[in-house]
Amino acid sequence: MSLPVTKSRRALIAGASGAVGSVLLAQLLAEPAYSEIHALVRRPLPVPVSAEAGRLVQHVFDFSDSGGVKGISGIDDVYICLGTTLRNAGSQAAFRRVDFDAVVAVARLGRLLGASRLAAVSALGADPGSSVFYNRVKGEAEAQLISSGYDAITLLRPSLLDAERIEARPAERLPLAVMRPLAWLIPARWRPVSVKAVARCMVDAVLRGQPGLQIIESDRIQPFAG
Repeated sequence: MSLPVTKSRRALIAGASGAVGSVLLAQLLAEPAYSEIHALVRRPLPVPVSAEAGRLVQHVFDFSDSGGVKGISGIDDVYICLGTTLRNAGSQAAFRRVDFDAVVAVARLGRLLGASRLAAVSALGADPGSSVFYNRVKGEAEAQLISSGYDAITLLRPSLLDAERIEARPAERLPLAVMRPLAWLIPARWRPVSVKAVARCMVDAVLRGQPGLQIIESDRIQPFAG
């Protein structure tokens, strides 16, 4: 939802080619609060020609380096939607490079560019003390974000993401096929959540600008699907 703001804002987004990030990018381009959206990409995104797309600036970025990017200054808000799976990454080390190293690098870059608000997609069960590798890395990334110096930090912990993905994720396809018809029977915390709801929740939280830390669990994301 759009909220009143006192000035035109500049956003930085990482992960705009992913399931949540692609939906979020479209929402940011349609959001009148933003005059510029800067996207950090590994390779340029195919963006339709439109009046809104004229506010998008893409930057090919080395996610292993948070030293800086030419052509970006005066960022207000940072959106991080980076994430992969162990299967797609191929190893625990490769997974960590995306879900921890790249996430932390973008957060640091945002602070260098002057941003004071950050929202990032984490995961249900994120816990730096978890015995589950995936949850532990997500929790360790959260801990770094919390200590990154932003005035307002929002961490979203969605359950299984309900999205049409380009890449194959067999481990998600079957659970979604089973859970979608039974969603009304599943507690909201565990129910699959739409990527549109996650994106809307991120924008809502950032534009509200509530100081301090907000951790939004999946059941509180669900209402944004409507």
